[in-house]
Amino acid sequence: MIFTDQQLIDTLHEHCNKAKYRIWIASPFIGSSKEFLQILGGNWMRANIDFRILTDIDAGFIRKDTFYLIQQSANSEIKTLLSLHAKVYIIDNWCLLTSANLTGTAFSRRYEIGSECEDIKSVETLFLNWWNKASTISDIKFKMNNDNLVNYQDGNLFSRKCKLPHYKTLQTDKFLSKCDKFIDFAYFYEKTTGRNPQMVSDGFTLYQEVDYFFNYLYHDAPKKPSNIYKNKKARTLTDTQKRQEVLKFFKQMPYDKDSEYFRIERSLFIQDKLRPSNISKITMEDVKDILDCFHCLNSYPINRTKIPNNNKLENIIKAWNSLLNTGSIDSTKIESTKKAIHYFGNSCVSELIAWYMPDKYPMMNLNSESGMRFFGIQVH
Repeated sequence: MIFTDQQLIDTLHEHCNKAKYRIWIASPFIGSSKEFLQILGGNWMRANIDFRILTDIDAGFIRKDTFYLIQQSANSEIKTLLSLHAKVYIIDNWCLLTSANLTGTAFSRRYEIGSECEDIKSVETLFLNWWNKASTISDIKFKMNNDNLVNYQDGNLFSRKCKLPHYKTLQTDKFLSKCDKFIDFAYFYEKTTGRNPQMVSDGFTLYQEVDYFFNYLYHDAPKKPSNIYKNKKARTLTDTQKRQEVLKFFKQMPYDKDSEYFRIERSLFIQDKLRPSNISKITMEDVKDILDCFHCLNSYPINRTKIPNNNKLENIIKAWNSLLNTGSIDSTKIESTKKAIHYFGNSCVSELIAWYMPDKYPMMNLNSESGMRFFGIQVH
């Protein structure tokens, strides 16, 4: 099938949003992060997506903001191959061969064409051949590109012919990417420590135990070692060093059921109130009790009043039920929930998900982000 004009960008965007395991792209010119995200969406940030960019930083270019955005995401890699000219987009088992570079100019201001490729195995083999010849870019010193080249390939010299898709879920996509990194660390923690047997016996999920571990490092461990990483880049650690650090603090970490079992009790309470058979029966008093469980509202206590006072109960029930009881969590559901409930922002959504599904989603907050950086995991 042949695509051009609006159908070209819309088809590519749709396939990227539905990707399950890989997005491989070859393009000598990579545009600004804003238009990069409009073209591809944010699904590529997820840890289950093998995301590869093959470009040419010598004869072509990749915009600085886009390079660093990709570098911060899990399972993403950029390579450079001198004299690359092909434009290839492989998404799962679908392939687009096109004249369009990965720039806003190409997809919105030029007459471009693309075709689905049925012989995806041959294209995959060719891509991997080029990939193996290319050089990995782990860091880059951005040279001054020829302004005329940049403007021609990624500027506004031509009139707009197509609309790039709207993209408004960056913060949510970054949040889900952080969750993926937390989950990866949690399995590393479990393999390294074998977990705390008493916490396992008391019913803590793996993610709840790791949340407790991060909380200990941030608030209670001697010298609060992760605290300074709330505003610092991640340390550089080898796997051996990371394993040694995890074991060191795991052995130091105390645990007292009487003071910590509230974590289990809150999860059970929220699970009972919001399960499919009960959620339609909750009252506004139940909503207030659920909000009282949220750590994030300790920093914004006024929102414990604003949320029930500025939202209809039926709107809260509908939004929470759609978020929690209709399949896996994605950026669209999270954005819809925030839009539907006034004063119910990213932190509230994150906590609600973690309390309700503690075996599937981690508690993402300043403690966990600082803890991951302390162990050498860069998060936004």
